[in-house]
Amino acid sequence: MNDKIFAPQFHTTAQLKSSLEDIERNQWLIERVLIMPKHEAWVRRDVAVRRATGTTRIEGAALDQRQVAELARRTQPAKLSEDEAANVNALETYEWIDYLSGQQDIPMDEFVIREINRHFLRGASEMLTPGVYRKGQNHIGSFLPPDQGDVPDLMRAFGLWLRQEPGDLNPVSRAAIAHLHFVAIHPFWDGNGRTARGLATLILQRSRFSFHKLLSLEYRFYERREAYQSVIAGAVGTRFSLTYDATPFVEFFAAELAGHVQDLVNSLTDWHRRIAELHGRLEREHAGLNPRQIDGLIYALQTGELRPADYKEITKASDVTCSRDLAGLVKAGLLAAEGRTRGRVYKVVRSQGKQRT
Repeated sequence: MNDKIFAPQFHTTAQLKSSLEDIERNQWLIERVLIMPKHEAWVRRDVAVRRATGTTRIEGAALDQRQVAELARRTQPAKLSEDEAANVNALETYEWIDYLSGQQDIPMDEFVIREINRHFLRGASEMLTPGVYRKGQNHIGSFLPPDQGDVPDLMRAFGLWLRQEPGDLNPVSRAAIAHLHFVAIHPFWDGNGRTARGLATLILQRSRFSFHKLLSLEYRFYERREAYQSVIAGAVGTRFSLTYDATPFVEFFAAELAGHVQDLVNSLTDWHRRIAELHGRLEREHAGLNPRQIDGLIYALQTGELRPADYKEITKASDVTCSRDLAGLVKAGLLAAEGRTRGRVYKVVRSQGKQRT
């Protein structure tokens, strides 16, 4: 059995150092100033949609954020289109990755990688062998991945590298290297790009740069997909080799993460402002509302609708209390109920929505 450990080739540049410093600075700001645990779940729901949309659109899916958000809210029909199935799988895979991020006793290794791929390809043709290394040669544009016979040893060496203590290697660099090396090996018939991005997110979320699981770097890569794909191609060349220089991709990954984290700082700052303004206005204009109802109404104003399950998650109240609170918001003319009990949705009354900040 091969026990050789993967040894990445890269060096730390001035550009990389600058990006890492920016990330460190904003990480401190988010952790100590901008994060409000009470509202994390609200923001994270949008993050899940952005992750799924971004990682599938890079691969050619057509659904946008609005469509994926609707898909995430509804009870799944028996028949899904290919794009819908890919996004449902992505949503569920990132939910599993978020869970796995907190399970430090489960090592990141080949098993986890196989499971990530299997999750992304749930329901796919058996010919694609989800979670099983390919038994044949594949091609990615002009790049030739390693021979199928080399894949098991390469993945074992990679898995051993993932399991070992990172030492002085910055988690951002580690996530970038893992992403690039996995794509270079391309061990599965399908879902390699999605698996690579999921693995990078898992590595970041298990590090000090978890950012409370609020990163959606996948969508950032989608927005910059031409540059993203170009820098990968430039780093690995036209044929797999263990001597490729990962530096260009590590620089790109860190720079994009730094930009994404700055965007997160800006959006959380704006979120705080809007929440404070809405709280103040609602407390003045609707003095009879309790704090739970104000939080629920703010959520509805931000997202466009409110479901009983949303209200329960936001307020942590009992079913009886939730029903009473929602009935009170309807009676006050602030929300309108649509649908039967099981699928009921509450929408902001038009006159209320006009006051949105």
